Amino acid sequence: MASDSAESNMDREMILADFQACTGIDNIAEAITLLELNNWDLVAAINGVIPQENGILQSKFSSEGSQASMYGPPSHAEAADAAAGGAVPPPSSSSSSSSPPSSSALAFCPINSSSRHIVERQPRMLNFKVEYRQRCVELVLEEGSTVGEIKQILESELAVPVSKMQLKGWKSGDVSDSTVLKSLHLPKNNSLYVLTPDIAPTASTSKNSALQDSLNQSFLLIISHREAQRDYSLNFPGSRTIQEVKRNISDLTNIPVRHQQWEGWPASASDDSRKLLAIYLHNDDSVLSNVFCSQMMCADSIVSYLSQNFITWAWDVTKEANKARLLTMCTRHFGSVVTQTIRTYNTDQFPLLLIVMGKRTSNEVLNVIQGNTTVDELMMRLMAAMEIFTAQQQEDIKDEDEREARETVKREQDEAYRLSLEADRKKREAQEREEAEQVRLEQMRKEQEEEKEAIRLSLEQALPPEPEEESAEQISKLRIRTPSGEFLERRFLSSCKLQVLFDFVASKGYPFEEFKLLTTFPRRNITQLEPGSTLMEAKLFPQETLFLEAKE
Repeated sequence: MASDSAESNMDREMILADFQACTGIDNIAEAITLLELNNWDLVAAINGVIPQENGILQSKFSSEGSQASMYGPPSHAEAADAAAGGAVPPPSSSSSSSSPPSSSALAFCPINSSSRHIVERQPRMLNFKVEYRQRCVELVLEEGSTVGEIKQILESELAVPVSKMQLKGWKSGDVSDSTVLKSLHLPKNNSLYVLTPDIAPTASTSKNSALQDSLNQSFLLIISHREAQRDYSLNFPGSRTIQEVKRNISDLTNIPVRHQQWEGWPASASDDSRKLLAIYLHNDDSVLSNVFCSQMMCADSIVSYLSQNFITWAWDVTKEANKARLLTMCTRHFGSVVTQTIRTYNTDQFPLLLIVMGKRTSNEVLNVIQGNTTVDELMMRLMAAMEIFTAQQQEDIKDEDEREARETVKREQDEAYRLSLEADRKKREAQEREEAEQVRLEQMRKEQEEEKEAIRLSLEQALPPEPEEESAEQISKLRIRTPSGEFLERRFLSSCKLQVLFDFVASKGYPFEEFKLLTTFPRRNITQLEPGSTLMEAKLFPQETLFLEAKE
Protein backbone atom coordinates (compact mmCIF):
# COMPACT_ATOMS: atom_id res chain seq x y z
CA MET A 1 0.00 0.00 0.00
CA ALA A 2 2.84 2.40 0.85
CA SER A 3 4.47 1.58 -2.48
CA ASP A 4 1.21 2.32 -4.39
CA SER A 5 0.81 5.64 -2.55
CA ALA A 6 4.40 6.65 -3.34
CA GLU A 7 3.94 5.77 -7.01
CA SER A 8 0.65 7.74 -7.10
CA ASN A 9 2.31 10.81 -5.59
CA MET A 10 5.20 10.52 -8.05
CA ASP A 11 2.73 10.26 -10.97
CA ARG A 12 0.92 13.38 -9.81
CA GLU A 13 4.17 15.26 -9.48
CA MET A 14 5.03 14.32 -13.07
CA ILE A 15 1.53 15.32 -14.24
CA LEU A 16 1.84 18.65 -12.40
CA ALA A 17 5.25 19.31 -13.99
CA ASP A 18 3.92 18.42 -17.47
CA PHE A 19 0.84 20.61 -17.00
CA GLN A 20 2.92 23.63 -15.95
CA ALA A 21 5.31 23.09 -18.84
CA CYS A 22 2.48 22.95 -21.39
CA THR A 23 0.31 25.80 -20.06
CA GLY A 24 2.96 28.14 -18.67
CA ILE A 25 1.07 28.41 -15.35
CA ASP A 26 3.72 29.05 -12.70
CA ASN A 27 1.34 29.22 -9.74
CA ILE A 28 1.43 25.68 -8.27
CA ALA A 29 -1.81 26.15 -6.28
CA GLU A 30 -3.70 27.27 -9.39
CA ALA A 31 -2.25 24.39 -11.42
CA ILE A 32 -3.26 21.81 -8.79
CA THR A 33 -6.78 23.27 -8.61
CA LEU A 34 -7.24 22.98 -12.39
CA LEU A 35 -5.92 19.41 -12.37
CA GLU A 36 -8.24 18.40 -9.53
CA LEU A 37 -11.21 19.84 -11.43
CA ASN A 38 -10.32 17.37 -14.22
CA ASN A 39 -9.54 14.42 -11.88
CA TRP A 40 -5.83 14.73 -12.71
CA ASP A 41 -6.50 14.03 -16.40
CA LEU A 42 -3.57 15.92 -17.93
CA VAL A 43 -5.00 16.32 -21.43
CA ALA A 44 -8.46 17.31 -20.19
CA ALA A 45 -6.91 19.94 -17.92
CA ILE A 46 -4.82 21.32 -20.81
CA ASN A 47 -7.89 21.40 -23.06
CA GLY A 48 -9.69 23.38 -20.37
CA VAL A 49 -6.98 26.03 -20.32
CA ILE A 50 -5.89 26.15 -23.98
CA PRO A 51 -8.62 26.47 -26.66
CA GLN A 52 -8.72 23.25 -28.72
CA GLU A 53 -11.34 24.00 -31.36
CA ASN A 54 -8.88 23.12 -34.11
CA GLY A 55 -6.45 21.18 -31.94
CA ILE A 56 -5.30 17.61 -32.22
CA LEU A 57 -4.60 16.85 -28.56
CA GLN A 58 -5.99 13.47 -27.53
CA SER A 59 -6.74 12.32 -24.00
CA LYS A 60 -4.62 9.52 -22.65
CA PHE A 61 -7.88 7.82 -21.68
CA SER A 62 -9.14 7.70 -25.30
CA SER A 63 -9.03 4.58 -27.39
CA GLU A 64 -5.53 3.45 -28.19
CA GLY A 65 -6.74 2.16 -31.51
CA SER A 66 -8.16 5.54 -32.46
CA GLN A 67 -4.96 7.26 -31.41
CA ALA A 68 -2.83 4.81 -33.32
CA SER A 69 -4.90 5.17 -36.45
CA MET A 70 -4.56 8.93 -36.20
CA TYR A 71 -0.85 9.20 -35.61
CA GLY A 72 0.68 5.76 -35.61
CA PRO A 73 3.50 4.76 -33.28
CA PRO A 74 6.35 7.25 -32.97
CA SER A 75 9.49 6.42 -34.88
CA HIS A 76 12.99 6.45 -33.42
CA ALA A 77 13.77 9.61 -35.39
CA GLU A 78 10.72 11.35 -33.97
CA ALA A 79 11.67 10.28 -30.47
CA ALA A 80 15.13 11.70 -31.02
CA ASP A 81 13.68 14.96 -32.32
CA ALA A 82 11.36 15.14 -29.32
CA ALA A 83 14.20 14.54 -26.93
CA ALA A 84 16.13 17.37 -28.61
CA GLY A 85 13.18 19.71 -28.06
CA GLY A 86 12.07 19.85 -31.71
CA ALA A 87 8.51 19.65 -33.00
CA VAL A 88 7.14 16.30 -34.01
CA PRO A 89 6.42 16.33 -37.74
CA PRO A 90 2.81 15.81 -38.79
CA PRO A 91 1.89 12.27 -39.81
CA SER A 92 1.85 11.32 -43.46
CA SER A 93 -1.37 10.58 -45.32
CA SER A 94 -0.57 6.87 -45.31
CA SER A 95 -0.65 6.68 -41.55
CA SER A 96 -4.10 8.17 -41.16
CA SER A 97 -7.28 8.44 -43.12
CA SER A 98 -7.71 12.08 -42.07
CA SER A 99 -4.70 14.31 -41.63
CA PRO A 100 -4.68 17.15 -39.08
CA PRO A 101 -5.50 20.66 -40.36
CA SER A 102 -2.52 22.20 -42.07
CA SER A 103 -3.36 25.71 -40.91
CA SER A 104 -3.00 24.89 -37.20
CA ALA A 105 0.09 26.24 -35.46
CA LEU A 106 1.67 23.45 -33.49
CA ALA A 107 4.16 23.41 -30.66
CA PHE A 108 5.78 20.52 -28.87
CA CYS A 109 4.91 20.04 -25.25
CA PRO A 110 7.63 18.02 -23.45
CA ILE A 111 6.17 15.16 -21.42
CA ASN A 112 8.15 13.29 -18.80
CA SER A 113 6.43 10.00 -19.58
CA SER A 114 7.26 7.84 -22.55
CA SER A 115 4.20 8.99 -24.52
CA ARG A 116 4.19 12.34 -26.34
CA HIS A 117 1.35 14.75 -27.20
CA ILE A 118 0.99 17.54 -29.73
CA VAL A 119 -0.71 20.67 -28.33
CA GLU A 120 -2.01 23.59 -30.36
CA ARG A 121 -0.25 26.82 -29.51
CA GLN A 122 -2.70 29.36 -28.14
CA PRO A 123 -2.87 32.35 -30.50
CA ARG A 124 -1.96 35.74 -29.12
CA MET A 125 -5.06 37.88 -28.69
CA LEU A 126 -5.07 41.66 -29.15
CA ASN A 127 -7.53 44.06 -27.50
CA PHE A 128 -8.80 47.08 -29.42
CA LYS A 129 -10.86 50.01 -28.15
CA VAL A 130 -12.33 51.83 -31.16
CA GLU A 131 -14.09 55.20 -30.75
CA TYR A 132 -16.59 56.65 -33.21
CA ARG A 133 -18.92 59.62 -32.59
CA GLN A 134 -19.56 59.21 -28.85
CA ARG A 135 -19.47 55.43 -29.19
CA CYS A 136 -16.80 53.03 -28.07
CA VAL A 137 -16.49 49.47 -29.39
CA GLU A 138 -14.19 46.93 -27.76
CA LEU A 139 -12.79 44.12 -29.94
CA VAL A 140 -10.61 41.08 -29.31
CA LEU A 141 -8.86 39.51 -32.33
CA GLU A 142 -6.03 37.12 -33.03
CA GLU A 143 -2.80 38.74 -34.13
CA GLY A 144 -3.11 36.70 -37.32
CA SER A 145 -6.18 38.72 -38.33
CA THR A 146 -6.05 41.56 -40.82
CA VAL A 147 -7.03 45.20 -40.64
CA GLY A 148 -9.86 44.44 -43.05
CA GLU A 149 -11.36 41.96 -40.59
CA ILE A 150 -11.45 44.69 -37.94
CA LYS A 151 -13.34 46.92 -40.37
CA GLN A 152 -15.81 44.14 -41.15
CA ILE A 153 -16.61 43.74 -37.47
CA LEU A 154 -16.92 47.52 -37.07
CA GLU A 155 -19.26 47.59 -40.07
CA SER A 156 -21.72 45.34 -38.23
CA GLU A 157 -21.27 47.22 -34.94
CA LEU A 158 -21.40 50.80 -36.25
CA ALA A 159 -23.49 50.33 -39.41
CA VAL A 160 -20.76 52.09 -41.40
CA PRO A 161 -19.71 50.66 -44.79
CA VAL A 162 -16.12 49.50 -44.99
CA SER A 163 -15.61 51.58 -48.15
CA LYS A 164 -16.39 54.80 -46.25
CA MET A 165 -14.49 53.92 -43.09
CA GLN A 166 -11.06 55.27 -42.21
CA LEU A 167 -9.45 53.44 -39.31
CA LYS A 168 -6.91 55.70 -37.64
CA GLY A 169 -4.61 55.53 -34.64
CA TRP A 170 -1.98 53.08 -35.91
CA LYS A 171 1.45 53.91 -34.54
CA SER A 172 3.04 52.98 -37.86
CA GLY A 173 0.79 55.35 -39.82
CA ASP A 174 -1.93 54.37 -42.29
CA VAL A 175 -2.14 50.67 -43.14
CA SER A 176 -3.96 48.74 -45.82
CA ASP A 177 -6.86 46.36 -45.24
CA SER A 178 -4.70 43.38 -46.11
CA THR A 179 -2.10 44.18 -43.46
CA VAL A 180 -1.73 41.38 -40.91
CA LEU A 181 -1.83 42.63 -37.33
CA LYS A 182 1.16 40.51 -36.37
CA SER A 183 3.35 42.42 -38.82
CA LEU A 184 2.58 45.69 -37.00
CA HIS A 185 4.10 44.40 -33.73
CA LEU A 186 1.21 45.78 -31.69
CA PRO A 187 0.95 45.73 -27.88
CA LYS A 188 -1.82 43.73 -26.25
CA ASN A 189 -4.06 46.81 -25.69
CA ASN A 190 -4.64 49.30 -28.50
CA SER A 191 -6.78 52.40 -29.04
CA LEU A 192 -8.10 53.36 -32.50
CA TYR A 193 -10.70 55.72 -33.90
CA VAL A 194 -12.91 55.76 -36.99
CA LEU A 195 -13.34 58.71 -39.35
CA THR A 196 -16.21 58.93 -41.86
CA PRO A 197 -15.78 62.27 -43.64
CA ASP A 198 -18.28 61.23 -46.35
CA ILE A 199 -21.06 60.43 -43.86
CA ALA A 200 -22.93 63.23 -42.12
CA PRO A 201 -24.23 62.66 -38.59
CA THR A 202 -27.65 60.98 -38.70
CA ALA A 203 -30.61 61.04 -36.39
CA SER A 204 -29.51 57.66 -35.08
CA THR A 205 -26.09 59.06 -34.23
CA SER A 206 -27.71 62.03 -32.50
CA LYS A 207 -29.94 59.67 -30.55
CA ASN A 208 -26.98 57.56 -29.44
CA SER A 209 -25.12 60.71 -28.48
CA ALA A 210 -28.10 61.92 -26.45
CA LEU A 211 -28.30 58.53 -24.74
CA GLN A 212 -24.61 58.65 -23.89
CA ASP A 213 -25.03 62.18 -22.53
CA SER A 214 -27.92 60.95 -20.36
CA LEU A 215 -25.81 58.13 -18.98
CA ASN A 216 -23.09 60.61 -18.05
CA GLN A 217 -25.56 63.09 -16.57
CA SER A 218 -26.38 63.30 -12.87
CA PHE A 219 -30.06 63.11 -11.85
CA LEU A 220 -31.65 64.48 -8.68
CA LEU A 221 -34.37 62.19 -7.27
CA ILE A 222 -36.67 63.57 -4.57
CA ILE A 223 -37.96 60.49 -2.75
CA SER A 224 -40.76 60.80 -0.18
CA HIS A 225 -40.97 58.23 2.60
CA ARG A 226 -44.62 58.56 3.55
CA GLU A 227 -44.59 56.43 6.68
CA ALA A 228 -41.68 58.35 8.19
CA GLN A 229 -42.93 61.66 6.65
CA ARG A 230 -39.45 62.39 5.44
CA ASP A 231 -38.04 63.42 2.04
CA TYR A 232 -34.67 62.40 0.60
CA SER A 233 -32.93 64.42 -2.10
CA LEU A 234 -30.40 62.09 -3.69
CA ASN A 235 -28.13 62.49 -6.72
CA PHE A 236 -27.61 59.45 -8.97
CA PRO A 237 -25.64 59.03 -12.21
CA GLY A 238 -27.63 58.19 -15.32
CA SER A 239 -26.05 54.73 -15.44
CA ARG A 240 -27.56 53.77 -12.06
CA THR A 241 -30.31 51.14 -12.29
CA ILE A 242 -33.66 51.15 -10.51
CA GLN A 243 -32.58 48.13 -8.49
CA GLU A 244 -29.48 49.99 -7.28
CA VAL A 245 -31.62 52.98 -6.27
CA LYS A 246 -33.88 50.68 -4.26
CA ARG A 247 -30.88 49.14 -2.53
CA ASN A 248 -29.59 52.58 -1.59
CA ILE A 249 -33.00 53.48 -0.15
CA SER A 250 -32.95 50.20 1.78
CA ASP A 251 -29.67 51.26 3.36
CA LEU A 252 -31.21 54.60 4.39
CA THR A 253 -34.58 53.37 5.66
CA ASN A 254 -33.81 49.77 6.68
CA ILE A 255 -36.73 48.65 4.49
CA PRO A 256 -35.83 45.55 2.41
CA VAL A 257 -36.18 45.97 -1.34
CA ARG A 258 -38.94 43.38 -1.57
CA HIS A 259 -41.04 45.30 1.00
CA GLN A 260 -40.73 48.62 -0.83
CA GLN A 261 -43.75 49.90 -2.76
CA TRP A 262 -43.00 52.70 -5.19
CA GLU A 263 -45.08 55.22 -7.10
CA GLY A 264 -43.96 57.72 -9.68
CA TRP A 265 -41.62 55.69 -11.88
CA PRO A 266 -42.27 56.04 -15.63
CA ALA A 267 -44.49 53.37 -17.13
CA SER A 268 -41.57 52.08 -19.21
CA ALA A 269 -39.37 51.54 -16.15
CA SER A 270 -38.97 47.96 -14.99
CA ASP A 271 -37.01 46.05 -12.40
CA ASP A 272 -35.94 42.61 -13.60
CA SER A 273 -33.94 41.75 -10.51
CA ARG A 274 -36.12 38.71 -9.82
CA LYS A 275 -35.58 36.95 -13.14
CA LEU A 276 -33.08 34.42 -14.39
CA LEU A 277 -30.67 35.24 -17.22
CA ALA A 278 -30.68 32.97 -20.28
CA ILE A 279 -27.61 33.42 -22.51
CA TYR A 280 -27.95 31.88 -25.97
CA LEU A 281 -24.60 31.06 -27.63
CA HIS A 282 -24.91 30.58 -31.39
CA ASN A 283 -22.45 28.99 -33.82
CA ASP A 284 -23.19 28.90 -37.55
CA ASP A 285 -20.74 26.04 -38.06
CA SER A 286 -22.85 23.68 -35.95
CA VAL A 287 -25.48 21.62 -37.76
CA LEU A 288 -27.73 21.85 -34.71
CA SER A 289 -28.01 25.65 -34.77
CA ASN A 290 -30.78 25.90 -37.40
CA VAL A 291 -32.78 23.09 -35.81
CA PHE A 292 -32.48 24.57 -32.33
CA CYS A 293 -33.48 28.05 -33.47
CA SER A 294 -36.40 26.97 -35.65
CA GLN A 295 -37.86 24.26 -33.44
CA MET A 296 -36.82 25.06 -29.87
CA MET A 297 -36.46 28.81 -29.65
CA CYS A 298 -39.51 29.42 -31.84
CA ALA A 299 -41.85 27.09 -29.95
CA ASP A 300 -44.70 29.09 -28.41
CA SER A 301 -44.37 27.39 -25.03
CA ILE A 302 -40.61 28.07 -24.85
CA VAL A 303 -40.97 31.68 -26.01
CA SER A 304 -43.76 32.36 -23.51
CA TYR A 305 -41.90 30.74 -20.61
CA LEU A 306 -38.65 32.55 -21.39
CA SER A 307 -40.34 35.93 -21.74
CA GLN A 308 -42.18 35.55 -18.43
CA ASN A 309 -39.36 34.22 -16.29
CA PHE A 310 -36.06 35.02 -17.99
CA ILE A 311 -34.02 37.88 -19.37
CA THR A 312 -32.64 36.59 -22.66
CA TRP A 313 -29.36 37.62 -24.27
CA ALA A 314 -27.68 36.17 -27.36
CA TRP A 315 -24.10 36.02 -28.59
CA ASP A 316 -22.61 34.63 -31.81
CA VAL A 317 -19.37 32.70 -31.27
CA THR A 318 -18.89 31.65 -34.91
CA LYS A 319 -15.92 33.99 -35.25
CA GLU A 320 -12.98 33.33 -32.99
CA ALA A 321 -12.74 37.00 -32.04
CA ASN A 322 -16.34 37.00 -30.82
CA LYS A 323 -15.70 33.88 -28.77
CA ALA A 324 -12.63 35.49 -27.23
CA ARG A 325 -14.72 38.51 -26.25
CA LEU A 326 -17.34 36.22 -24.71
CA LEU A 327 -14.74 34.35 -22.69
CA THR A 328 -13.33 37.64 -21.43
CA MET A 329 -16.77 38.79 -20.30
CA CYS A 330 -17.53 35.42 -18.69
CA THR A 331 -14.28 35.53 -16.75
CA ARG A 332 -15.10 39.03 -15.53
CA HIS A 333 -18.73 38.35 -14.54
CA PHE A 334 -18.92 34.60 -13.80
CA GLY A 335 -15.37 33.48 -13.03
CA SER A 336 -12.81 31.20 -14.63
CA VAL A 337 -14.80 28.01 -13.99
CA VAL A 338 -17.60 29.09 -16.35
CA THR A 339 -15.05 30.22 -18.92
CA GLN A 340 -13.33 26.85 -18.74
CA THR A 341 -16.69 25.10 -19.10
CA ILE A 342 -17.50 27.00 -22.30
CA ARG A 343 -14.04 26.22 -23.67
CA THR A 344 -14.63 22.49 -23.27
CA TYR A 345 -17.59 22.47 -25.70
CA ASN A 346 -16.82 21.61 -29.32
CA THR A 347 -18.43 23.28 -32.29
CA ASP A 348 -20.75 20.30 -32.85
CA GLN A 349 -22.15 20.73 -29.32
CA PHE A 350 -23.41 24.24 -30.03
CA PRO A 351 -25.73 26.06 -29.70
CA LEU A 352 -25.67 26.42 -25.92
CA LEU A 353 -28.18 27.96 -23.54
CA LEU A 354 -26.59 29.12 -20.28
CA ILE A 355 -28.96 29.65 -17.35
CA VAL A 356 -27.46 32.24 -14.98
CA MET A 357 -28.78 33.13 -11.53
CA GLY A 358 -27.80 36.13 -9.46
CA LYS A 359 -26.81 34.87 -6.04
CA ARG A 360 -26.34 37.65 -3.53
CA THR A 361 -23.37 39.65 -4.83
CA SER A 362 -22.25 37.12 -7.47
CA ASN A 363 -23.57 35.29 -10.51
CA GLU A 364 -23.84 31.51 -10.79
CA VAL A 365 -24.43 29.35 -13.87
CA LEU A 366 -27.20 26.92 -12.96
CA ASN A 367 -27.29 24.89 -16.13
CA VAL A 368 -25.79 24.59 -19.62
CA ILE A 369 -28.30 23.25 -22.15
CA GLN A 370 -26.82 21.88 -25.38
CA GLY A 371 -28.44 22.01 -28.79
CA ASN A 372 -29.13 18.27 -29.04
CA THR A 373 -32.34 18.38 -27.00
CA THR A 374 -36.10 18.34 -27.49
CA VAL A 375 -38.77 20.90 -26.72
CA ASP A 376 -40.08 18.89 -23.78
CA GLU A 377 -36.62 18.32 -22.34
CA LEU A 378 -35.76 21.99 -22.79
CA MET A 379 -38.96 23.02 -21.01
CA MET A 380 -38.27 20.58 -18.16
CA ARG A 381 -34.75 21.94 -17.68
CA LEU A 382 -36.00 25.53 -17.75
CA MET A 383 -38.66 24.68 -15.17
CA ALA A 384 -36.06 22.89 -13.03
CA ALA A 385 -33.91 26.01 -13.16
CA MET A 386 -36.91 28.08 -12.07
CA GLU A 387 -37.52 25.72 -9.14
CA ILE A 388 -33.91 26.14 -8.03
CA PHE A 389 -34.20 29.90 -8.51
CA THR A 390 -37.45 30.06 -6.52
CA ALA A 391 -35.96 27.98 -3.72
CA GLN A 392 -32.91 30.26 -3.71
CA GLN A 393 -35.19 33.30 -3.54
CA GLN A 394 -36.99 31.82 -0.55
CA GLU A 395 -33.66 31.12 1.09
CA ASP A 396 -32.52 34.67 0.34
CA ILE A 397 -35.76 36.02 1.81
CA LYS A 398 -35.26 33.88 4.91
CA ASP A 399 -31.66 35.05 5.25
CA GLU A 400 -32.76 38.63 4.72
CA ASP A 401 -35.48 38.31 7.35
CA GLU A 402 -32.99 36.83 9.80
CA ARG A 403 -30.51 39.57 8.99
CA GLU A 404 -33.22 42.19 9.42
CA ALA A 405 -34.21 40.66 12.77
CA ARG A 406 -30.58 40.70 13.89
CA GLU A 407 -30.20 44.27 12.75
CA THR A 408 -33.43 45.22 14.58
CA VAL A 409 -32.13 43.67 17.80
CA LYS A 410 -28.80 45.38 17.25
CA ARG A 411 -30.52 48.74 16.63
CA GLU A 412 -32.57 48.29 19.81
CA GLN A 413 -29.45 47.40 21.77
CA ASP A 414 -27.61 50.33 20.26
CA GLU A 415 -30.52 52.63 21.13
CA ALA A 416 -30.63 51.34 24.72
CA TYR A 417 -26.89 51.77 24.97
CA ARG A 418 -27.21 55.28 23.53
CA LEU A 419 -29.90 56.19 26.04
CA SER A 420 -27.77 54.75 28.85
CA LEU A 421 -24.81 56.81 27.69
CA GLU A 422 -27.08 59.86 27.42
CA ALA A 423 -28.35 59.34 30.98
CA ASP A 424 -24.80 58.88 32.26
CA ARG A 425 -23.75 61.98 30.39
CA LYS A 426 -26.56 64.05 31.86
CA LYS A 427 -25.82 62.72 35.33
CA ARG A 428 -22.16 63.48 34.91
CA GLU A 429 -22.92 66.96 33.59
CA ALA A 430 -25.29 67.64 36.54
CA GLN A 431 -22.62 66.49 38.97
CA GLU A 432 -20.04 68.65 37.24
CA ARG A 433 -22.41 71.63 37.38
CA GLU A 434 -23.04 71.00 41.08
CA GLU A 435 -19.35 70.73 41.79
CA ALA A 436 -18.70 73.87 39.77
CA GLU A 437 -21.43 75.68 41.73
CA GLN A 438 -19.92 74.57 45.00
CA VAL A 439 -16.54 75.79 43.87
CA ARG A 440 -18.09 79.10 42.84
CA LEU A 441 -19.92 79.53 46.15
CA GLU A 442 -16.83 78.60 48.08
CA GLN A 443 -14.87 81.12 46.09
CA MET A 444 -17.50 83.78 46.76
CA ARG A 445 -17.53 82.95 50.47
CA LYS A 446 -13.79 83.11 50.56
CA GLU A 447 -13.79 86.45 48.80
CA GLN A 448 -16.43 87.78 51.18
CA GLU A 449 -14.48 86.61 54.18
CA GLU A 450 -11.34 88.19 52.78
CA GLU A 451 -13.26 91.40 52.17
CA LYS A 452 -14.69 91.33 55.72
CA GLU A 453 -11.25 90.67 57.13
CA ALA A 454 -9.85 93.56 55.17
CA ILE A 455 -12.61 95.85 56.47
CA ARG A 456 -12.13 94.58 59.99
CA LEU A 457 -8.41 95.25 59.87
CA SER A 458 -8.95 98.70 58.46
CA LEU A 459 -11.48 99.50 61.20
CA GLU A 460 -9.19 98.09 63.86
CA GLN A 461 -6.34 100.24 62.63
CA ALA A 462 -8.57 103.34 62.49
CA LEU A 463 -9.76 103.01 66.10
CA PRO A 464 -8.45 105.64 68.51
CA PRO A 465 -6.12 104.27 71.18
CA GLU A 466 -7.76 102.91 74.32
CA PRO A 467 -7.42 105.57 77.11
CA GLU A 468 -5.60 104.73 80.29
CA GLU A 469 -7.65 103.81 83.34
CA GLU A 470 -6.05 106.67 85.27
CA SER A 471 -6.82 109.18 82.50
CA ALA A 472 -7.81 112.69 83.58
CA GLU A 473 -10.72 112.66 81.11
CA GLN A 474 -14.03 111.02 81.75
CA ILE A 475 -13.95 107.38 80.71
CA SER A 476 -16.73 104.97 79.86
CA LYS A 477 -16.00 101.37 80.61
CA LEU A 478 -18.11 99.08 78.41
CA ARG A 479 -18.59 95.36 78.69
CA ILE A 480 -20.13 93.65 75.58
CA ARG A 481 -21.49 90.11 75.60
CA THR A 482 -21.18 88.30 72.22
CA PRO A 483 -23.65 85.67 70.87
CA SER A 484 -21.08 82.98 71.73
CA GLY A 485 -21.15 84.02 75.43
CA GLU A 486 -17.76 85.70 75.45
CA PHE A 487 -17.31 89.29 76.65
CA LEU A 488 -15.51 92.18 74.98
CA GLU A 489 -14.24 94.86 77.37
CA ARG A 490 -12.79 98.26 76.46
CA ARG A 491 -12.44 101.79 77.79
CA PHE A 492 -13.66 104.71 75.72
CA LEU A 493 -13.61 108.43 76.33
CA SER A 494 -17.11 109.53 77.21
CA SER A 495 -16.79 112.12 74.48
CA CYS A 496 -16.30 109.42 71.81
CA LYS A 497 -18.92 109.05 69.16
CA LEU A 498 -21.12 105.95 68.96
CA GLN A 499 -19.51 105.26 65.57
CA VAL A 500 -16.25 104.48 67.39
CA LEU A 501 -18.14 101.91 69.50
CA PHE A 502 -19.71 100.44 66.33
CA ASP A 503 -16.29 100.25 64.63
CA PHE A 504 -14.82 98.47 67.63
CA VAL A 505 -17.56 95.86 67.63
CA ALA A 506 -17.14 95.44 63.82
CA SER A 507 -13.37 95.01 64.22
CA LYS A 508 -14.11 92.03 66.41
CA GLY A 509 -16.13 90.36 63.66
CA TYR A 510 -19.58 91.76 64.29
CA PRO A 511 -20.33 94.28 61.56
CA PHE A 512 -22.93 96.97 62.10
CA GLU A 513 -24.96 95.68 59.11
CA GLU A 514 -25.44 92.21 60.64
CA PHE A 515 -25.66 92.77 64.40
CA LYS A 516 -27.42 95.13 66.74
CA LEU A 517 -26.09 96.38 70.08
CA LEU A 518 -28.55 96.33 72.99
CA THR A 519 -28.55 97.47 76.62
CA THR A 520 -29.77 95.08 79.30
CA PHE A 521 -32.08 97.21 81.40
CA PRO A 522 -33.85 99.10 80.19
CA ARG A 523 -33.60 97.35 76.82
CA ARG A 524 -32.49 99.80 74.22
CA ASN A 525 -31.20 99.32 70.67
CA ILE A 526 -28.07 101.43 70.58
CA THR A 527 -27.53 100.82 66.84
CA GLN A 528 -30.70 102.80 66.15
CA LEU A 529 -29.21 105.94 67.74
CA GLU A 530 -27.41 108.58 65.76
CA PRO A 531 -23.81 107.38 65.15
CA GLY A 532 -22.62 110.96 65.75
CA SER A 533 -23.91 111.01 69.36
CA THR A 534 -21.40 110.67 72.18
CA LEU A 535 -21.33 107.89 74.69
CA MET A 536 -22.28 110.45 77.36
CA GLU A 537 -25.35 111.48 75.34
CA ALA A 538 -26.28 107.83 74.84
CA LYS A 539 -26.09 107.34 78.63
CA LEU A 540 -23.30 104.82 78.34
CA PHE A 541 -21.33 106.45 81.13
CA PRO A 542 -19.47 105.66 83.35
CA GLN A 543 -19.98 102.00 82.61
CA GLU A 544 -22.51 99.77 80.88
CA THR A 545 -23.04 96.14 79.96
CA LEU A 546 -24.25 95.57 76.43
CA PHE A 547 -24.96 92.45 74.36
CA LEU A 548 -24.85 91.69 70.68
CA GLU A 549 -27.73 90.15 68.84
CA ALA A 550 -27.93 89.18 65.17
CA LYS A 551 -30.30 91.22 63.08
CA GLU A 552 -33.31 89.38 61.69
